[in-house]
Amino acid sequence: MKIVVVGSLNMDYILQVPHIPKEGETILSTETDTSLGGKGLNQAVAAARSGAEVAIIGAIGEDEDGKIMKELLVKEGIDHEGLDEQPGPSGKAYISIDAKGQNTIIVSPGANFRLTEGWVDEHRKVLEDAEYCIMQMEVQLPVIYSTLRLCREMGVKVIFNPAPVNAAFDRSYLGFVDYLVVNETELILLSGGEEDPEKAISKLLAEGVRNIIYTMGSDGSRFCSRELDIRIPVYKVKAVDTTAAGDTFIGAFASQFDGSNHTEAMTYASRAAALAVTREGAIGSIPRKEEVDRMA
Repeated sequence: MKIVVVGSLNMDYILQVPHIPKEGETILSTETDTSLGGKGLNQAVAAARSGAEVAIIGAIGEDEDGKIMKELLVKEGIDHEGLDEQPGPSGKAYISIDAKGQNTIIVSPGANFRLTEGWVDEHRKVLEDAEYCIMQMEVQLPVIYSTLRLCREMGVKVIFNPAPVNAAFDRSYLGFVDYLVVNETELILLSGGEEDPEKAISKLLAEGVRNIIYTMGSDGSRFCSRELDIRIPVYKVKAVDTTAAGDTFIGAFASQFDGSNHTEAMTYASRAAALAVTREGAIGSIPRKEEVDRMA
């Protein structure tokens, strides 16, 4: 199965903190580290480590971080023909992780926001024969819109993770999404502030989204469509760092989903995400297929 990821690549700067600081509060970190990340890169690596053929379309800077990102893609066997090397810095994320493994993330887009719709169109051949295109919201909205249109034109199914949610997103493009993957916060924001999950899901389905994958943290996950409502329980583990859990879930799901094995693919993705939260970092926490299979 071929999967193309259109999205972000970042260098993560990770701060271990006793608690997430409140407004106006200054605290000291207990440990500092760096790790490769970015939603696009995380999802691409997750899919590749679960056995999929993966290509990425994105942008990196002509800096040391960009070189390290490119080296990782080569190591993971991810096609990087669609990678644009831009003058200036690569994307960066500043992540605070508390003693319970919960986090806050601030992203400096860097080269990610210099990716253009023209570049994606010029590299449309990367999308040929792809089963899925995975997208997020760490690139500019015009790139998202043009890629959604291109995928529709080429018959490529879209898995869209609207994170971070951008209030300026044109909701008419929801009709171009085959699989919308949201957590609780994203579901509320994308549904216009509807806090009742059932009403929010119904609203999005009515707006043209074909399928919704709702990740609920410790409450598990759901696959919802007009015909289906499948619930998958969470795997109980001791969480160390939740940074790449959602991205791991998405990449793992895409790698296993054949369009009809909803329960199996969701269960596999849940196992992969559970393994990821037991480890620190983003890329370093993403498991390989043999590890996930051992949890079965």
